[in-house]
Amino acid sequence: MNDRGGPDDARDAARALLSQGFFANEPDSAIRVGTPLAVMEPDRSRQHSWFVPLEVGPKLVGFVHLTNSLTPLRASSFQRQPHVYADCPALADWIDPDRIRARAATLADGDEQLSSPFLTYDGDPSRLVWKIEAKSPGGARRVLFVAGTAAYPEGRGRGLV
Repeated sequence: MNDRGGPDDARDAARALLSQGFFANEPDSAIRVGTPLAVMEPDRSRQHSWFVPLEVGPKLVGFVHLTNSLTPLRASSFQRQPHVYADCPALADWIDPDRIRARAATLADGDEQLSSPFLTYDGDPSRLVWKIEAKSPGGARRVLFVAGTAAYPEGRGRGLV
């Protein structure tokens, strides 16, 4: 049997965890389980886990991080108070590849081409980041990471969640 559930399975697992109180002590019917994203190994060789966003409108209120076999690794909340979402980060800053690529472009030299971003981790699986490769016309390559509104070159920081 395959130990990897698909995105629908990851979404169902996150919903079940929410209903069991894994994410918060107080149920919040406004929270929607978003589309699960595959977290890849840094070399993109295989899938490491699932990142399942927890959303309220355009806000990311938290997430559930699951193994490929759908075992919970952790859950995290960006809420300071239950049922209050104003201070939560913009969902697009964390899950929109175009916005993430644009954030990485702020670090790119004018002539560098950027790869498509993919979700991975920086050093430790608890440090989730989007990885983008910048390639110069001469062929030199360097890695850029984006986590939310932060962007940094490889070796200069760590993932933020």
